[in-house]
Amino acid sequence: MATEATNKLEPKQVVVFDDEVLEKIAGKTASEIDGILGLQGNVFENLSSRLTTSDNPEKGVTIDLDAEQKQVMIEMAVILEYGKKADDILDRLTNKVTSAVKLMTGYQVTEVKLDVKDMLTREEWQQKNSDKSKKKSKEHD
Repeated sequence: MATEATNKLEPKQVVVFDDEVLEKIAGKTASEIDGILGLQGNVFENLSSRLTTSDNPEKGVTIDLDAEQKQVMIEMAVILEYGKKADDILDRLTNKVTSAVKLMTGYQVTEVKLDVKDMLTREEWQQKNSDKSKKKSKEHD
């Protein structure tokens, strides 16, 4: 005689994350790392507020996802702050991104690669972004 518990079938539960979601997690996490001024194709300043000013924090982030194995490789095209040590930045970024991805998705990050596109002082970065803002403002007038 079968018990009620053995007759009850539990549904299989599966959550799949789109590449853009993983890119967004990595991009937003990168904005919290001292020494990363921005992602190539993304505008954010690493100021005390630690918030991105872009609606597309995933720009500059490339994901290679193995959804079946729940493993992800992440590559980021970044602008680093001049005078900061790239290896230290990569270590902090890897730790934070790995933790954030694991916490939010359960996926394991197997590689984090920094593709350094430029190194600027904070003043150069702020001036460059100020010039872009002025140019966009004039285009909308």
